[in-house]
Amino acid sequence: MAGSYNREQIRAALAETDPAYSFYLDLETGEVVKVPDADMSPDAETLRNRVMEGYGDRFRYIPGGSAAPNDANVQGWLDAEGL
Repeated sequence: MAGSYNREQIRAALAETDPAYSFYLDLETGEVVKVPDADMSPDAETLRNRVMEGYGDRFRYIPGGSAAPNDANVQGWLDAEGL
């Protein structure tokens, strides 16, 4: 599944440590979606539902917490996801 993905956004998501958010790559747009996990507003709920409904096919979870991700880390994540 080759595509054009925003590698800088992926790198930033790999580095993210805020537990209030989850990050997903949107395979249709190539952009990273920031999902507020604790926000109970209708808009946040709609976003979470949209991501979960498309998880695996359209959206791929990006785990955060990497101290200083670089291009090799981004490529490693893409490779692990089969992208």
